[in-house]
Amino acid sequence: AFSCFPFTGIVTMVMSTSLTGRPELWAAASALLLGTALNLALAWSERRGRRIAEAEAQEQRAAAERQTKLREEERKGRIRAELQLREGGSGAANAEVEAGEKSSPGFVFHAIGTFKSCYRNRCGTPRQGGIVSESLAVLQCARDLNPKAALEGFEGYSHCWVLYVFHLNTNLQREGRTIAKRRQQTKGRVPLWQGLCMKVAPPRAADRDLRVGVLSCRTPHRPNPVGLSLARIVSVDAAKGEVVLAGLDVVDGTPCLDLKPYLPSFESIPDALVPGWVQASHEEPMMEVTWNLEALEELNSLLTGSSGNKQARIPLAPFGSQAELRRALEGTLALDIRSPLQRERHANPGGSSETPFFVGDLWFHELHVTYALLPRAAGSDQESEEHRATAAVQIQHVSSRQQGQEEKNEEGAVEELIPEASEDKV
Repeated sequence: AFSCFPFTGIVTMVMSTSLTGRPELWAAASALLLGTALNLALAWSERRGRRIAEAEAQEQRAAAERQTKLREEERKGRIRAELQLREGGSGAANAEVEAGEKSSPGFVFHAIGTFKSCYRNRCGTPRQGGIVSESLAVLQCARDLNPKAALEGFEGYSHCWVLYVFHLNTNLQREGRTIAKRRQQTKGRVPLWQGLCMKVAPPRAADRDLRVGVLSCRTPHRPNPVGLSLARIVSVDAAKGEVVLAGLDVVDGTPCLDLKPYLPSFESIPDALVPGWVQASHEEPMMEVTWNLEALEELNSLLTGSSGNKQARIPLAPFGSQAELRRALEGTLALDIRSPLQRERHANPGGSSETPFFVGDLWFHELHVTYALLPRAAGSDQESEEHRATAAVQIQHVSSRQQGQEEKNEEGAVEELIPEASEDKV
């Protein structure tokens, strides 16, 4: 303390000279002086600490202000970039204005993940979500989404809405080619959605001449190719960024735009009305699915890796058991997955016979399945004709996807598929 305050040392030397020979006064004066020195030292230390704390706080405030300014500049830059993208996507196509009408700008969306579905091709994918409740699809979330945070609490719901992109639509390329040609015109504006038919024929309607507006049905060929389906949540692994959904009608590789929890108290409307052709499609009877002995043995061999099997064992996941996979496969084939053109070319001859009137194939999970349709007599004493299917499905051959592709390359397709027609939904 004395070394910190030289003045105190000088006073001490003066006192020692004047109080020589008076020890009691000297002791009292020394104690008083020592206490004063300690108080001064503490006050100086506290003041110095406050100055340091104030300097650190000021530095932290400055750093926070710098970060806020950087975030604001980044946000403004991102907005400018999005505006430039919008102008680049729609402004070039709509540079000319007709009758003073301006086109609205587009929007930029990024997929939050990609689906790995048991449906490998468009042909065979259910026309609606929930028809094959046992089918499974796994959403692998994008890393940038931070799925561990984004999926927190999602497991508390049983169902969710899924927004996704019809990324395999054939009309997208056709529309792009049409717009590219019309951009060469020198006058007038280029309308959006060129090459897209705004009226379609519902593939499941009994009246083959029926045409409805594109917004009055669930066709994937839409002005904006966005799909919406209701799915059951099977499991959520936030750490891995994986969500397993059941009953979803998406093809493998489908980009997912969003997941929204299903709220039955607000979104369930039992007395909602639909047109007659939609109700008739819903009431279409399911076909019976059977296995011949050879196909069943092939499936067991592929799933169990039994001895003598030349093909590698295929994984079950995301299915939990062989029974679950079989139910999903049988539920898919029971729908009559043929396209409208295939149904017209290979009509049911009627009656009952073990001679197939159509042979087709399905790429499902890690399997390539060959099946046949057999005519069955409709109606009985217990069942009316409209409540019983007039055909049955028999699964004839099962192989791995790899072997199935090799067989396709060597022998050709069993039946010509019409992908664009088979993709249409109600």
